[in-house]
Amino acid sequence: MHTPGRGDGALRRYRVSLPETSFFLTLCTEARIEGLTRDNIATAIRTELSAIESDGHWIQRAGVLMPDHLHVLVRLTGELPIARCVARLKSKTRQLLLVHRIFWQPNFYEHRLRPDDSVEDVVRYIFLNPFRPGVAASNSNYRWFWLGAEEAAWFTPGTDNGKPFPEWLR
Repeated sequence: MHTPGRGDGALRRYRVSLPETSFFLTLCTEARIEGLTRDNIATAIRTELSAIESDGHWIQRAGVLMPDHLHVLVRLTGELPIARCVARLKSKTRQLLLVHRIFWQPNFYEHRLRPDDSVEDVVRYIFLNPFRPGVAASNSNYRWFWLGAEEAAWFTPGTDNGKPFPEWLR
């Protein structure tokens, strides 16, 4: 049985933010309430993700915004620890989410990529996220998926014109 809050402290205690390290992040809405892909909310989230990048705190490598969660792969620059970057994102988008009675979950999931971790596997997971549950049709591009310039150069040519190959969805 899970005791609320018991594991959260342990997660934070061992959280390490190293410059030039990539992190795969997942931020969910409380109670998995949907609404993050409403145009105004999605635009605000994307704007703040880009602002954090413009301010030199991270580089976005890939991301997808789902109705009730966000996946993003970022590389830290060393200016701010990962927890502070996520806190900024949640803080700057909080007011707009409140208007729609949507709240961020208090914590977030992060996986620090090790040198032997496959970036391609993480990018493919992010890319396929809306297609597997049927949020997006497999023969279309998903509006709220994005890639950084470096990742777009090698990942996009390996797709079916920005759509998943049918065998990827099995």
